[in-house]
Amino acid sequence: MKKKCFLKQEATVTIIENVASVCSECYSELQVNEVIFYDMQNYCYLCSPCQEVLDLTLDENCEPLESLSISLF
Repeated sequence: MKKKCFLKQEATVTIIENVASVCSECYSELQVNEVIFYDMQNYCYLCSPCQEVLDLTLDENCEPLESLSISLF
């Protein structure tokens, strides 16, 4: 995991009630005490599986890897 791309947290009642109750990527419901990740680039919460997938597509600067970016040329 790229440390400056994601902030690892435990889902609390406060986060779920006031900030996000679902993963911003897959929309699965977040559960209290579940390990969740705050995406520092997109300002949203992700579940562990979605964070792992996204982490594989980013370089150390939290930018999409060149080989995976979509281009018209």
